[in-house]
Amino acid sequence: MEAETKTLPLENASILSEGSLQEGYRLWIGNLDPKITEYHLLKLLQKFGMVKQFDFLFHKSDTLEGQPRGYCFVNFETKQEAEQAIQCLNGKLVLSKKLVVRWARAQVKRYDHNKNKILPISLEPSSSTEPAQSNLSDTAKIKAIEA
Repeated sequence: MEAETKTLPLENASILSEGSLQEGYRLWIGNLDPKITEYHLLKLLQKFGMVKQFDFLFHKSDTLEGQPRGYCFVNFETKQEAEQAIQCLNGKLVLSKKLVVRWARAQVKRYDHNKNKILPISLEPSSSTEPAQSNLSDTAKIKAIEA
């Protein structure tokens, strides 16, 4: 019996907005020091070219509300600018942490008809021939999706 799983063109708005697919070349920048400000990071990124969009993310709830999440997204106008930013910034020490800079990817989700759930690919079972099972508890799945 073949598992009924379809790929849905859903995207997590905080990870990749629909408009950003057409507005330049999007990078994910992670391992940000909590002390770095939006202003200083934006000034650093502008050295590599025209920044079309900059998304510096903050926690929305819990005890960390209002504090930076430790990563951001940036759209450059040209591929050359984005590649130069990756080459120059990836692994560079900024304050107390080494940056991780790479191409941003859309988060694809799948709908499992057997369980009536939408799961990110990372939470899907590893084999499509087995029934939809996972070693993660529902609470762990929820936390992974929220993160």
